[in-house]
Amino acid sequence: MLKDSSAGYGLISIVIHWLSALLILFLFGLGIYMTGLGYYDDWYHKGPALHISLGLIVLLLMLARVTWRLLSHTPVALGDKPAQLMAARLVKWGLYLAIFVVLISGYLITTAEGKPASLFDWIYFPALAELSADQVDLAGELHEYLAWGIIALVVLHVAGALVHHFVVRDRTLVRMLKPVKK
Repeated sequence: MLKDSSAGYGLISIVIHWLSALLILFLFGLGIYMTGLGYYDDWYHKGPALHISLGLIVLLLMLARVTWRLLSHTPVALGDKPAQLMAARLVKWGLYLAIFVVLISGYLITTAEGKPASLFDWIYFPALAELSADQVDLAGELHEYLAWGIIALVVLHVAGALVHHFVVRDRTLVRMLKPVKK
């Protein structure tokens, strides 16, 4: 029930998936909200610390997810149409790539001046490099545009899951909601 099998996902994969999804959507909303704040708004100073801490949690979850995927069985893809399977793979790998680039760019922005990134003032992630103003601007643009790209890919991902559930009527969505029993 904890581990994945060829028939479906286990509890570990399901929890990591949904926790990551909720945090990513919250971070996107918080990021959008923060861009509209003025200097004297209370959240102008509180929001970034929360955004950074939750972003670091997503980074740790994504590293755990990739490690778990490498050590665990991969459930067999449902469906028999090659174009559909390829689209699903492209969306999945696009999500992974975009999420990691957004996380890394956020980390680089946070640590650009050589100061560590703080996870709720409990754990500090050291700065690996100092960035120039132009590099910070580039990282900021990547962070913003790819965050919107993640949302677009999430919409495709959700649409695919709903099509599988309501049109194709297979277990694709159910496998990510309910752990497989062995």
